[in-house]
Amino acid sequence: MTDDVLFRSLTRAVPGIVWISNSSGMVEYNNRRWQEFTGMRLEAGLGHGWLDAIHPADVAAFQAQLPLDGVTHAEIQTEIRVRRHDGIYHRHVLSARYVGGDRWIGCAIDVHEWLIGEARDAAHNRILDLVLFGSELDEVLLELCCAAEKQIAGSTCSILLVGRDGEHFSAGIAPKFPLNIYEGLKSVRIAEGSGSCGTAVHQRRDVISSDIAADPMWDNWREAILALGYRACWSKPVFDSKGRVIASFGFYFRDVREPTSAERREMDRLRRLAAVTIERARFIEALRESEEHYRYTVEFSPQIPWTADREGKILTVSGKWLEATNVEPQQALGDGWLASLHPDDVGPTTARWANAVATGQLFETTYRIRLADGSYRWVRAHARPRRAENGEIIRWYGAADDIHERYLAEERLKWQVYHDDLTGLANRRRFVADLHQALADASVPLGLMVLDMDDFKLINDRHGHQTGDAVLRLFGRILTAVAEPGERVYRLGGDEFAILSQVVFTDECLLARASEIEVFIDVRMKGNKKARSGRASIGCTLGLPDEHSDEVFKRADLALYAAKTSAKGTVKLFDPRIRSVATGRLEEFELARAALREGWIEPFFQPILSLDTFHPRGLEALLRIRHPEEGLLSPIRIRSALDDPRLSDALGLRMVELVVDQMARWSADGVPFGQVSINLATENIVNPEFSDRLVTLLEGHELARESVKLEITERVLLDELEDVITQRLEKLRDQGIALSLDDFGTGYASLIHLQNLPVTEMKIDRSFISAMRNGPKAREIVRAMIGLAKTMGLVTVAEGVETQAEVMMLASWGCDYGQGFLFSRPIHADNVPSYLQQQFGLKQRRGADEPGSQLSFSNQS
Repeated sequence: MTDDVLFRSLTRAVPGIVWISNSSGMVEYNNRRWQEFTGMRLEAGLGHGWLDAIHPADVAAFQAQLPLDGVTHAEIQTEIRVRRHDGIYHRHVLSARYVGGDRWIGCAIDVHEWLIGEARDAAHNRILDLVLFGSELDEVLLELCCAAEKQIAGSTCSILLVGRDGEHFSAGIAPKFPLNIYEGLKSVRIAEGSGSCGTAVHQRRDVISSDIAADPMWDNWREAILALGYRACWSKPVFDSKGRVIASFGFYFRDVREPTSAERREMDRLRRLAAVTIERARFIEALRESEEHYRYTVEFSPQIPWTADREGKILTVSGKWLEATNVEPQQALGDGWLASLHPDDVGPTTARWANAVATGQLFETTYRIRLADGSYRWVRAHARPRRAENGEIIRWYGAADDIHERYLAEERLKWQVYHDDLTGLANRRRFVADLHQALADASVPLGLMVLDMDDFKLINDRHGHQTGDAVLRLFGRILTAVAEPGERVYRLGGDEFAILSQVVFTDECLLARASEIEVFIDVRMKGNKKARSGRASIGCTLGLPDEHSDEVFKRADLALYAAKTSAKGTVKLFDPRIRSVATGRLEEFELARAALREGWIEPFFQPILSLDTFHPRGLEALLRIRHPEEGLLSPIRIRSALDDPRLSDALGLRMVELVVDQMARWSADGVPFGQVSINLATENIVNPEFSDRLVTLLEGHELARESVKLEITERVLLDELEDVITQRLEKLRDQGIALSLDDFGTGYASLIHLQNLPVTEMKIDRSFISAMRNGPKAREIVRAMIGLAKTMGLVTVAEGVETQAEVMMLASWGCDYGQGFLFSRPIHADNVPSYLQQQFGLKQRRGADEPGSQLSFSNQS
């Protein structure tokens, strides 16, 4: 491998922009990441052309440093903002090094999303700290609005608090609005038509007003808002823990627009944060008011006042002790009061009291006292000594104050920081901290298992999110039940969980333990009808003492992915090969995305012929990738992407668009292409918009619906999707689209599937056709398949036909059509007309009366 090839290979593998320039910033080389990120052609970024994609302020700062001094400052590290292809500037960490000969080589890594995530976490923590430490509600809401404006670019935020009557707003917070904007707010009744925010509260739903000027719900508020320059408003109702609407969160924009999916997710996160902060802040505010009232009313007569001697023995106690504990005051004297404390609190309380008595310092502590009904309640005990003129302690004066509600609220807030509300398990924040600390303290290896529930999305899609939440809670309880002493369970987010085990020290023990857990989960989940498909895939690895926690987690995560791609309910132990496989998969994904983005997808076509007349019935469209450097590529190069729901859906739709467009060109030229078959992915079928899109394309090109046949494989016939698949296929059939079952015999289909699916054709997989050359058993299998298809009234197509002997056998058994290398390899669309003309004498038909008549084959043979 030459140095140049090696260099280009390395620059393709780097997840950032790599360039070579001189000391004046004239670029002579950019890697492909430059084009992918900026959307500019590679040659447009050469010379000083790359400055067109840099933020103007950063351009000025760069030009001020020219020419670069490679002798005294051989390395540059800084930040720079680069404009992405969608117009958004992303911050990059830039590093450049002088390599001699007036040449510099540099690399810029995109840290935009990481910085946004860091900023979001910091803002959320700051808001939670404000609530935790008892800040005023207005201060908390002001900080929340400021955080939201940073996280939703271009937004101006407001929070309107719903009053106690639920019919009027009580206050409004909007840092960027004029101070008088909400004058008279309390007199406005919350109802439909009272702006986006009022409507959102009234209807208890999200309200997206993309154009205030044309939205009737803004009739009474439009003039004031438009005068401020705002053209759109997105409003979300905020609910408390009891489901009551307590506020409306508004996001205003100066452009007419609707939220993106990412903005919707961010607004949902902000709404949840607003719900917690508003409810808790109000609760603490109410407690503070109650506590202030209590302090002023009982300052000279505490709830339970008491005195003690210089040795700390109780001398007197208020009669309210009897009211609270049902214990006579005389029984509380001396050390008798300790009998009313919670057993767990006696030791810490006596230790603090003994220290105060010994040092003369103020005494303050919290503990639980047993009430008359047997329950316990948190109190704060505090006391100060009275001293003689010589400084000696004469007596202690103290009181016990009820702080039960405030204590529980504070503990709840502390708990929420490190726990998952849905499952009650420790959350990702606690996991990161625990893993880091465990590795730092470890003297032997520890085990990490990362678990993911297979097909959890299907549970949500079929049964709804409430059932999905219930399944997640069940999964968390199962993991807690299987965890042994020395193991801790975490929910990392979504359906991803982790178990940190400090009781396994070898790969063999870890793998055995993970397998044991997987079996336990499978047995328990199968006991629940709706959760029975939720098996667990587990990736595991050992963490070594002082090893970095990020690297340990990454290994376990790679192992989890390897487990999920191999089979459901699989356990994988990390080994270095998994990392290389993951790298290969990422390359396949990147190639698929690039092919979609750059327009490299290209359909090739293979003829389908009658085995009786050898006359063509039509063509099958096959996906190919026309790579600018590597040439024509097989779909095997993007195999992993074809199993990804989003990419497979996008690839399938792109193929449909390209094939229908090609059919329209053939139709305009009078090419008798017959019926074209197109392969579909599962996600294409599940996508409710796909069938409408296909019909729209056909009608837009004036093509008959019968000119297309959609091929599905047996892989789509999973139990969890069977009902949805059947409904979608029936809709396609009802719209006049023909359906074929492809690769029959290699997947999941059964006679029940064949009986229920609305297909009219069965395609026998090429593996069965090629096997016929090996003996009579294979031939009988194919013959039985053809007989089964005939019995069920299905047309049969044999794939992979390569010999005349195969044609004769298949035709004698009644097989209708065949395709394979015997007839033709897949050919380019431009060669289809000449192929039909040369092989079969099919003429182009021009000037036909009916729009679809040119789709028929001529009678010439």
